[in-house]
Amino acid sequence: MVDSFQRYKSILDPADTLFAANFLLGYFGSVDDAPHLMRLQKIEDLKRKGLWEDSDSFNSVFKTSEVIDPTNPDFGINVYAVGAAVDGRKQKPPHEKLLELTTTHTVSGGWGCYNFVVTLTRKHKTAKLVKDQVPNDEFILGFIQFDSGVLNNRAIQSYLDIPNLNPDFVNQHLVCGKGIVPTQPFGTLLRGGKLIALVATSNELRDFYNHNFKEPRRLSVFYTTSLYGSSKQSSQYDQLDRYIKFIGETSGTFPLRIKDPQKAQLINWMDDRGISRSEFTFSGSNKADRSHEAITKFVRHCLKKHSYKDKNINKVYKKFESEMLSWRSGKTEKKRTYISVWGFDSWEDNIINPEYETKEEYNLAAIFTYWKTKVFKKKDFGMRKSDVLKNDIHLQYNLISDDLRNPDFNQVR
Repeated sequence: MVDSFQRYKSILDPADTLFAANFLLGYFGSVDDAPHLMRLQKIEDLKRKGLWEDSDSFNSVFKTSEVIDPTNPDFGINVYAVGAAVDGRKQKPPHEKLLELTTTHTVSGGWGCYNFVVTLTRKHKTAKLVKDQVPNDEFILGFIQFDSGVLNNRAIQSYLDIPNLNPDFVNQHLVCGKGIVPTQPFGTLLRGGKLIALVATSNELRDFYNHNFKEPRRLSVFYTTSLYGSSKQSSQYDQLDRYIKFIGETSGTFPLRIKDPQKAQLINWMDDRGISRSEFTFSGSNKADRSHEAITKFVRHCLKKHSYKDKNINKVYKKFESEMLSWRSGKTEKKRTYISVWGFDSWEDNIINPEYETKEEYNLAAIFTYWKTKVFKKKDFGMRKSDVLKNDIHLQYNLISDDLRNPDFNQVR
């Protein structure tokens, strides 16, 4: 068997190999689990983007409060198709700043990523898709980010019965709800995450995404994963099985990635030592995952090469292998995977049939009516146990930057 690392023209010397390995060990080995690392990554990310201290930079742009009368919820929603999610731009749009300050995840764009923003409106009582930027007189209820990229999800592969999904098939027929984020406290008070998830499965968003690229797509599967991992007994999507179906869990073998600024520091450091940054930087889909994998594989390769002659490096090599293994088999939890095929009997229906079809119950207006009835009229989704609907409901923006200052806060939402 040919050594897959023969393509490297050079490797790090023993001292630099130890430095690189300990750099990664310090990054991953200093935390107990994925939520711990994600918390630290999120704080670092907000600081890098100038949002940790200046967390009210969006306040002068959008409506910042709203009141809902639960006995007469006479409001509608607009879903704004605001544009592609682009990494690295110097000036972030205000809606993206608010997203950054709402979700515990670090937000990233990339090829095939597209953003939608859901707002409350008093101009109508239904749900509409609008291709425009968010106006300053509407309160933001949540965010949706669609993504199309190389898929690494065991549950999806089993469901489709396709062990090796190629990028062309994924890009043409699958779309991921990469981000489904309600603003808080709308999410907790009124089951806002369920509304945002339902909106993501609507015909209008599917059709918009189908025709938003140079080459039209023919989406047949929407998928997303649960907010929490296998340590939680339930998911926010479990009560949406009319629209979103559970199909299994991820393998739990996909580790969290090293992120900037640490990733950039390590790549620059290796480039200074003759290991070209081109080995670790990629374009196109899945570039962050590919970059992380390339870095860890290269450092492992250097450790292995030097371990035969150096006992100290051999010890570090074993420790490195153990730590990376723990991220593939324990520190990263399994996630529940959910799919929508927009009401069809089989995920293949809209690929096989010459005419692309639509089920009316997946229209935005029907989905919004369904959520509204469930929450305010039938008091489902656990609302019967809540006192929220007894008085006017006051909404504002609760920011994750405030939560993260509390040392006891350790949730991923």
